[in-house]
Amino acid sequence: MKNKIIAIVLIIGIAYSFKSSIQQSIQVFPQLIYPGNEGFIQLNFKNVGSAEIDSLKIEKIEISGPIKIEDWKTNLGSLNVGDTLTYFIKFKVDENAKPGIYTIQFTISYCENSICRTIYPNAIINVQSYSDLEISHVYPSSFKIGEKSNITIRINNKGESDIKNLIFTWNVLGNYSIILPFGTGNKFIISQIKAKSSYEVKIPIIINPLARAGTYSLLINLDYIDNSGNLRSTSFVTGIEITSETDFDVSVQEFSQSSLSLVVTNIGSSFASSVIVKILPLKDLIFVPETSVIGNLNPGDYATASFSVQNLNVSEENLNITRNLKVEISYTDGSGIRRKVEKEIPLTFLSSRISRSERYLPQSNLGIMYILVGVIGMIALVAIFKKLIRRKRK
Repeated sequence: MKNKIIAIVLIIGIAYSFKSSIQQSIQVFPQLIYPGNEGFIQLNFKNVGSAEIDSLKIEKIEISGPIKIEDWKTNLGSLNVGDTLTYFIKFKVDENAKPGIYTIQFTISYCENSICRTIYPNAIINVQSYSDLEISHVYPSSFKIGEKSNITIRINNKGESDIKNLIFTWNVLGNYSIILPFGTGNKFIISQIKAKSSYEVKIPIIINPLARAGTYSLLINLDYIDNSGNLRSTSFVTGIEITSETDFDVSVQEFSQSSLSLVVTNIGSSFASSVIVKILPLKDLIFVPETSVIGNLNPGDYATASFSVQNLNVSEENLNITRNLKVEISYTDGSGIRRKVEKEIPLTFLSSRISRSERYLPQSNLGIMYILVGVIGMIALVAIFKKLIRRKRK
């Protein structure tokens, strides 16, 4: 029994004597690196023992693969109890390196109380191939608040091999509720994109009616497995504009010889303030005034814009002919930007609106015509009256 106790104590003593007094860890920056790029290996040491550690040294560095370390320090110094030490080693990946995982093994020695030990930590370098995918097309890039639409995103496979089982996800950075997938999710699985070809993802979306106008970042993530069997992930960011633009419908309420009334309706989903309607120049018609202020219009609201017809010079051959009247609507949107919308509406010159004399003579000549008719009538009456007097005398 006594011998067993002694053996156990010896085992514990031997185990304690071999317990490392240094705690070490290794980090590689960046985690994913490409051929021709440079990176850093960070060596971290901490004295977790009860005595000073001296002669901390890097004895040897063994590298597997196309990675080079030009220079490194052998003697790292000493560590008091509880102290930490960090050392950086710069490395470079060969330009012709093949994608894969490579190991760098360190042989590190240190001494404590005249007892020296050796540890063999490893650094893992993950060399990636350049991405074969790119986002070449996002359409449209501008949307209106409350609008339902489709956004089309084109993915190009620039590589020599097909890509299979691609996972496509997207979201708006910082505010996921601005643009919402409509009737679907924000994640798609693409079974295959052939080499040197494109694939278009068409996503039904809706812009949140409570969104604010502005520019937002659309983040697109592509996850796939490359030809080396490594899981690859690449991200793209594109700008998306959300505006508080709105749209209008314009129709003719009344058109006569002397006046024109238009009904303007806000058929969009955004508020429009300081709405002004302007009739653009049209042959044969002059409107006074050219503009009409109708104020503010909420979505679905309408107002009437009235104009006087100052001159109507329509020839016989132009009667019952429809012309396109161009109307410009200017307004201020919800973000304070002044915008313009142009509309065309049909305007027909009907003979029932214009008397026969007005078709041929301008309004300024009608008075002269009436005077001439009156003078001729008076002369005729005088001649008739004189003739009657002569007959009575005979």
